[in-house]
Amino acid sequence: MKAVIFDLDGVVVYTDAYHYKAWKKLSDDQGWAFDESLNDQLRGVSRMASLQVILDHNGIDLPEEKKVELATRKNEDYRAFLAGIDDTALVDGALDFIRALRTRGVKIGLGSSSKNAMMVLEKLGIDSLFDEIVTGKDISRSKPDPEIFVKGAQRLGVEPAETYVFEDAVSGVDAAQAGGMVAVGFGPSEGLDHADVRVMRFADLDVDTFVATGKPA
Repeated sequence: MKAVIFDLDGVVVYTDAYHYKAWKKLSDDQGWAFDESLNDQLRGVSRMASLQVILDHNGIDLPEEKKVELATRKNEDYRAFLAGIDDTALVDGALDFIRALRTRGVKIGLGSSSKNAMMVLEKLGIDSLFDEIVTGKDISRSKPDPEIFVKGAQRLGVEPAETYVFEDAVSGVDAAQAGGMVAVGFGPSEGLDHADVRVMRFADLDVDTFVATGKPA
């Protein structure tokens, strides 16, 4: 293990609630059905792809320019909701674990499909914890395509096989494995059993054991 790349939403910071509020507002305005079950399908998925999931669920077909307009409106609402983000949104134990990895010489990366990832990191003052950051602005293909993690490993100067990826979404686990990396399925979400390593909470990890063996404890 020479590097660990973290997804942002649901792994370092809980932003699901802000995404949900923004998609719910857009859906309500448009008269579309949208609930938390559908929102769960959007985790780790790009904004435009998420909009398509909602449209398909509602049996709606729209021209591309209308989709871009609606996705932009959702993003504006999301950024407005994010203005109130604070330390309470941090995943318990995430920062301590990242700092512990750094002290042991492990390179740290962030791989988030969100184009607002830097805004979140900067508002919380944690951007400096990451040696390299790849966001939705840096890629052309969304997870489960491995592009985001491959770029992260390249920027960190490590081989994919030397890289562990913490992900809480199926699409993210699939992306890490497609890139030849070790996928750590993090958190209680269903569908992550095919991850190479399964971790429910950062508190379950012994840092030295993890660095030495790649196993929780």
